[in-house]
Amino acid sequence: MKKLIILIEIIILILIIYITIPKQGNGEELKYFIMTTTAYSNDTRCIGDKWRDGKTAMNTPIREGVCAINVDYINGEWVIKSPLKLGDKVYIEGMGNYSVEDTGYFTDEDYKQDFWTVDIYMESYEEAIEYGRKLKKVYTF
Repeated sequence: MKKLIILIEIIILILIIYITIPKQGNGEELKYFIMTTTAYSNDTRCIGDKWRDGKTAMNTPIREGVCAINVDYINGEWVIKSPLKLGDKVYIEGMGNYSVEDTGYFTDEDYKQDFWTVDIYMESYEEAIEYGRKLKKVYTF
């Protein structure tokens, strides 16, 4: 009897895990990346005045639900090395759905880590600072 209860508990756990993994319309598991997530706001302390025009890199209004990927400036051209691309729709584990519409920049010190970063827009500077850095699964669909 005890073994049967343990078996039932294992089956329930497997079902819970299966149900909570985001799926495509055909039931297949979505592709995901383990990425560092950070946050930013439309505040001069986050982005400075030069880029603070209320627009994303895709010229859409900056708003919650938008996230940014880092880009690099090589030989006079902006180059995206992130596994995410502008226009992608993503689900960030525990956060919700986002649209990749904005860009940040690579640092010279650790560019390999930077292209594994996604920056989530938040209205409040304080909320963005409080968010910090977190590793999350970022699903693409």
